[in-house]
Amino acid sequence: MAFTDVIPTVEFVTSKGDFMYDLSTRSMAVLALVAAMGISIPSVAFASSTRTTPSAKSTSTSAGFVTAQKALEDQLANRATELAHLGADLGAATALTTSAKATLQARLLTEQASINGLIAKVPTDTTWAQLRSDQAAMLKDNRVYAVMAPQVFEMIEASMVATQVASMQGNEPMLQAETTSLQGQPGYNTALNHYNNYVTRLTNWSTRIANVESVVLAQTPQGYPGNTMVFLTQNHLILNANMALAYASYDASIIGLAAGGYSGS
Repeated sequence: MAFTDVIPTVEFVTSKGDFMYDLSTRSMAVLALVAAMGISIPSVAFASSTRTTPSAKSTSTSAGFVTAQKALEDQLANRATELAHLGADLGAATALTTSAKATLQARLLTEQASINGLIAKVPTDTTWAQLRSDQAAMLKDNRVYAVMAPQVFEMIEASMVATQVASMQGNEPMLQAETTSLQGQPGYNTALNHYNNYVTRLTNWSTRIANVESVVLAQTPQGYPGNTMVFLTQNHLILNANMALAYASYDASIIGLAAGGYSGS
């Protein structure tokens, strides 16, 4: 089932503070997004398929109209809150490049202006046609949950992976020297195998995570629903990158053990 733009309760959790490699925490956050993007929850909007279409004689004082108007106001308020959360997450993201952050902030400002305009307009609506038009604008002109939320989340996560990859690559000379120093000792072959794995994993993901960032940033609200699968695919890649970093950390630890004579796998 497709990820939908009418789920006012979905929130995306982003990592806070300095990057610490913790696969369980990071992966749980990423898996939470996968789960969220795989669930489609029907909208509580007034225009459901089972509702009888109001007649032309319905007025702005009818109970049905007032209920629908209030529902739309609540949905707009939820989106305004979500946009504020996303803006705060962006502001706290230190691993994002300046250009990527500026691009995302500009998109959030555009959606905030549109949503705020609708928040001011909907309470003044007096016809069903006006409500339907405003609901359509809320959904079609502003993809808060279907595009902006996963885009911001994935860009922050991918940038943190990229930063960690670069940091771990900086340790390669030290690990290489340590491995070389073990020549002739029982743990040398073990250390060499894990050093080669370490380098291969990081070289691979230094390129792949940069591509993830490029693909995610290229998505726009206008690309929905076609970009739903794009976000899902890139999200899985971010999870795979985190797993690769965990294995690389393991490789580094085995090299250290090999220096003490460890010759296991």
